[in-house]
Amino acid sequence: MKLSRDWLPVLAVAGIAFAASLAGITNQFVQDDVVLILQNDRLHHLANWREILTSSYWPAPWNQELYRPITSLLLAAEFELGAGHPLIYRIASDVLYAASAAGVYLLASRLLTRPVAIGVALLFAAHPIHVEAVALGVGQSELLVGLLATLMTALYLRRRREDGLRVRDWIILVMFYVTASMVKEQGFLLPAILLAAEVFLLSGSTGPPIRRLAPGYAALAGAGLLLVVLRLELLGGQFARNFTAEALEGLTPMGRALTMLTVVPHWIRLSLWPAHLQADYSPGEILPSTGFGLTEALGLFLLVAIAAAAWLGRRRAPVFSFGIAWTAIALLPVSNVLVSTGVVLAERTLYLPSVGVVLAIGGLVELLAGSVGSVRHHGLRTALAVVAAALVVAGIVRSAERQQVWKNERELSMRSAVDAPKSYRMQTAAAYTLFEAGQREEGIKAYRRAIALAPIAHLWRVQNDLARRYFAEGNLALAVGELQASLSVDPDQEETWNYLVLANLAQGAYADAARHAEEAMARGGSVQLFGGLRTLADSAARAGAPPGSIRIRVVPGPPPQ
Repeated sequence: MKLSRDWLPVLAVAGIAFAASLAGITNQFVQDDVVLILQNDRLHHLANWREILTSSYWPAPWNQELYRPITSLLLAAEFELGAGHPLIYRIASDVLYAASAAGVYLLASRLLTRPVAIGVALLFAAHPIHVEAVALGVGQSELLVGLLATLMTALYLRRRREDGLRVRDWIILVMFYVTASMVKEQGFLLPAILLAAEVFLLSGSTGPPIRRLAPGYAALAGAGLLLVVLRLELLGGQFARNFTAEALEGLTPMGRALTMLTVVPHWIRLSLWPAHLQADYSPGEILPSTGFGLTEALGLFLLVAIAAAAWLGRRRAPVFSFGIAWTAIALLPVSNVLVSTGVVLAERTLYLPSVGVVLAIGGLVELLAGSVGSVRHHGLRTALAVVAAALVVAGIVRSAERQQVWKNERELSMRSAVDAPKSYRMQTAAAYTLFEAGQREEGIKAYRRAIALAPIAHLWRVQNDLARRYFAEGNLALAVGELQASLSVDPDQEETWNYLVLANLAQGAYADAARHAEEAMARGGSVQLFGGLRTLADSAARAGAPPGSIRIRVVPGPPPQ
């Protein structure tokens, strides 16, 4: 009977996690999975394990500035096990999600009463904000770090409250830490979560003196330092910097901090009421901050209010304060305050912070229950149970529906263009999908929306993509118009000059082709490429080749990422 009592909540939490995620079991590879799994030969055989352990996370020609070898090994094992079929990744993600949700229950049961711990774990398992992390195979890094973080903290709390942490406990904690850090960069901050537990949960502990913890934390610090040195060696001096999100390009640290303040309300809304979800938030959806205005003031007010509440409530509601600290620590790497990242906001990066959010909610519930008189306590408990059940059911329904958005590239691009109407990337992706489906006019409209929304620095990408479409259908005049418009904004894009010269050649405008090839070389373009095109143009002009003699075949590629 005791075994059943202990395991029933775990099974219930895992069951809710499966219920929220199984709707996506037949989903195909989309978004980053295409590049990192489907097109990445390195991960197609576990026999490449040496290369995986010594290479960056992203394959060439993408930026070689992330190192997640355990994630890569896991993805490679799944590719070999499932012969490259996406089903194996869906199953693995669902299992990891269920295990991670069970880990949240294990941790919550160390901090909260049993009913509240069950409630917050069920809410976590049903939370729609987790869909992106579960729907993508590469999102397994988020799930695994979340699982390791909860197990690491639960072990720490248990042993710390009993007879103290022994050498074998610290060895296990170091192993968890090293593994998490080699799964995803957020793993480097797990010792900070343990320190937050000391401050908010164990400050009044009657266990062994805190000075006995120093060797253990020194071991964690040493392991972290060795991992940093390893990353710097393998990545050519880079720790973890990836490409910079468009909305952050050119911003100073102060500008990034101000932009972060505009993201704060989004963090809170997504954590507490994720009715609206989207695959892309920038640029357009979230704009870079150029000064301190009302939106930044709101973000600052919310941050200060939450931080003050956590500090003031550290004695009466320590779990609430610890949950807020956990959330803040987990958000730090993706806040873009310390360094710029490739995203201003991505729902998958909120997976680890959401553990802290549900713990904070549990702490508030217990504070509320403790402040209510015993006569009304039973009624309050019943009301909270009903509310929690309703939220869990709503979360399952929303998560299941959201899983369908990630069904395939077509569904994702079309839904995302609606969910994020100000994102030029999503409008471009929708345009590509519409053209592929034979809906040319609607595709042109989507391209026009993307061009209107694209930042100046990235406008050429969309215009080149549209020009390729015109090329493919033989409408060279329209292709030239798009390319010239692109060059008028940014004249230093070699790819655009290349397409323009090719269009001139295909039209029989050989003098224009030669002139544009010369201009491209003057702006630093490849002498070998443009010199060859100029020679071709000169030869065609001398021979009097009629228009159309030089045939150019352009195959439209996937939309810019």
